[in-house]
Amino acid sequence: MPAIALETIKGALISGIENAQADYARMSGGEWVWAASEYMVTTYVARALSEMEGAKFVTIESNGLTTMDYACAPTPGPKPRKARLRGRFDILLWWGNSKPRAVIEIKNQPGGPSGWYKDIERITSVLNMGNGESSIEFGAFAYYYSAPVGVRMSAEQRVAGKFESIENYVRDRIGDKFQVQQVTSDIYDEGDDGAWGAACLIIRPYR
Repeated sequence: MPAIALETIKGALISGIENAQADYARMSGGEWVWAASEYMVTTYVARALSEMEGAKFVTIESNGLTTMDYACAPTPGPKPRKARLRGRFDILLWWGNSKPRAVIEIKNQPGGPSGWYKDIERITSVLNMGNGESSIEFGAFAYYYSAPVGVRMSAEQRVAGKFESIENYVRDRIGDKFQVQQVTSDIYDEGDDGAWGAACLIIRPYR
């Protein structure tokens, strides 16, 4: 089976979050997924990735140290602290040859950078490992965000503003060393209930 195109992966990351929102609203009688556990969003994204056509495996909560061994990117001596390799990656996307392809971190309703930028640092630390020999091609930071109607801005504007601020914050800090691309869903305006959307940042080393 051929490798899966990056565009297909981006679409799966977004659709997984959209499906989590839709299903949670249905099962909860109208609640939005921001009120649910982040792990629900993680499992929905993993499912969407697993349903892609092509050669791949998908795992959840993969051990960091073991992952880097499989990626052929062991680091002698002290490990990069920001990679948090003694923890687990939210989702790991594998090539069809049983080598890790991408580390994926999920965030539900991100607030200020102090609550989520450590995931970006983790991704970039992992991508820097292996001296070019690692099988890991890219990292992804995928997130759900919703907002109520504001006094000066519509809910849709507030969601769009959040997407823009996260992208700009990341670009300003790592754009000189990594390619950063943000992909977003439509922003769904639900009237008096507010608006919501899904986004993902794809982070790749310059080759």
